[in-house]
Amino acid sequence: MQTDKHLARHDSQIARLEQVMTALAEAQVKTEESAGRLNRAMAELAESQRDLQRQWQAYLNTLPRN
Repeated sequence: MQTDKHLARHDSQIARLEQVMTALAEAQVKTEESAGRLNRAMAELAESQRDLQRQWQAYLNTLPRN
């Protein structure tokens, strides 16, 4: 009977580890998706910043020089 209890506990531990690994894999996928969205947002922000810099420089070029 001792062996049966040991095997049952071992099986339970394996099942719990499988649950944890599944949860970690799902969290990794969500993290990668979030990182992708963040990367795209940062690229859009950089593009907007470049546009604003060009507009600002164009405005500065219209000002009279002293």
